[in-house]
Amino acid sequence: MLHFDERDILSNTHEVEYGLVTRLYAKPSPGRAQECESPMTGIAVGAAAPEQLVPWQHVSNLDNQPCTTSPEVREVATWEVAQKYFLDPNFDGALVPGQRNVFTTTEDLTGIAFATEPRHLSPIVSRLRVATSSHTDTEWDLDYDFQLGRINESTLLVNYNLGSFTVGGGDAFLRVPQPNTIPLKYQQFRVALGYGGLTRRGFSAASSFGFDSEARQLQFATGQTTYNWDCCGVTLEYRRYAIANVRNENLFRFTFSLANIGSFGNLRRQERLY
Repeated sequence: MLHFDERDILSNTHEVEYGLVTRLYAKPSPGRAQECESPMTGIAVGAAAPEQLVPWQHVSNLDNQPCTTSPEVREVATWEVAQKYFLDPNFDGALVPGQRNVFTTTEDLTGIAFATEPRHLSPIVSRLRVATSSHTDTEWDLDYDFQLGRINESTLLVNYNLGSFTVGGGDAFLRVPQPNTIPLKYQQFRVALGYGGLTRRGFSAASSFGFDSEARQLQFATGQTTYNWDCCGVTLEYRRYAIANVRNENLFRFTFSLANIGSFGNLRRQERLY
């Protein structure tokens, strides 16, 4: 196995990946009123916000457009379970026992660096998403290691929106593998509040906080605000990180958008709250 530098994570691998995906769909009753304004669904509690329409990528005057009442099929629940079996537990000699190894094949399955020793079975990864109505959004991610008999990661995220207001909460538990030592444990509680949405004309804002229950301190805080006119819009964001001696900094980001032309700034789509 040839490595070019310490960041090279591509390795030879012989593996079999198997999984199960279950989806449940529902259709609301005919004549049910639909919301004209897109709520701030999926506000990022612990991850980047999902893909949404950018401003003006829809009907330009929502105030004069009637709400659609036709029933639409929507996805109520999705459960994905996956695992990998490695025919070569040493990854063609790339695995170094006694330390955490990150390879492309393990990163594609989960973000937890579970390869600390040769192994055939990866942890089983479960991703459950439930949306019982247009106002709720719940996701539970779980990584369970059968070889070690423990949970590596468990994250529960819940969002609820009522009109223009959105509130979300989350609980993230992480057990970092430490070879030959007791694994490090982290647990973080997250809260997010939002008003408006990305496509809303006028003022919108959202904020997210993360509290570390192990260190008993606020690890990060984020505030994002947007104002959209008929021709353009601007988004500002402030982030504060205070993660022990690892990261202690303030970040300022912005994006300016022009209708039907484009946008520029240092706030990327995957980093926004909504």
